[in-house]
Amino acid sequence: MTSVRTLTTCAEFEEATSRHPVAVLDVGAGFVGPAFAVDHEGQTSALFHRRSDHGVPGTSAIATEGGLAILLDDPAVRAFVTGEGHRHLSVPRGLVRLVEERLHLGTRGGEWDWMWTTSSPAPVPGEDHVVVLDPSSKAEAEAFLAAHSPRTHGQPFARRHQYWVGVRHPGTGTLLATGCSEPCAAGTPTLAGIAVDASQRGRGWGAAVTAHLTRRAVEQTGACALGMFADNDSARRVYDRLGFTTGMRWTSRWFG
Repeated sequence: MTSVRTLTTCAEFEEATSRHPVAVLDVGAGFVGPAFAVDHEGQTSALFHRRSDHGVPGTSAIATEGGLAILLDDPAVRAFVTGEGHRHLSVPRGLVRLVEERLHLGTRGGEWDWMWTTSSPAPVPGEDHVVVLDPSSKAEAEAFLAAHSPRTHGQPFARRHQYWVGVRHPGTGTLLATGCSEPCAAGTPTLAGIAVDASQRGRGWGAAVTAHLTRRAVEQTGACALGMFADNDSARRVYDRLGFTTGMRWTSRWFG
């Protein structure tokens, strides 16, 4: 009989996941135990605590279909997923139906990809126009995101250690693009709120902002990460070109 084991330290979690990039760069030092793991057909699946980019507690799984089924069939694991104040669950894309057979999920959520890099991108045109924003730009950045990227999870100057930048029109000074880097639980700078004025798209401003933020992150910590909506093909092309690798393709659902 395959048994589920409990992981209580970050080292155990990283070992169980074979140092998966999510385990190292997204969870890392922010690991909160317990986590649960099971070996099935030569692969290890793990289910663990993970906060959303806005700090809301939930759980995620790095798992195969068979491994996730074993984990969620364990009463202690199901209680962990739905308890502990957890409000959302993320699983590898394609496995949400398996979860729905075992748990009552809400309909709110979606598909998104977690990407990462440990390499600085080559310089791109327009980076010299990227400027650092300060908290006095909070309302302006919020209005800009609401107008040009209403789905964004970016929250201008909502927390300490956020690093917001932008590109401004040389004549009017209005924002043409913006973006942010903020350390995740592991300390890895994670990008959010990257947006370009709808009338300025295709001119490279999004790439300039992303390259600037990525280079700074890699120089300071050795890595950079981001989350993106799975259907945002234009953003994906930019991130691929700048050297990001897709580490996980998630489906997330909120309870209730």
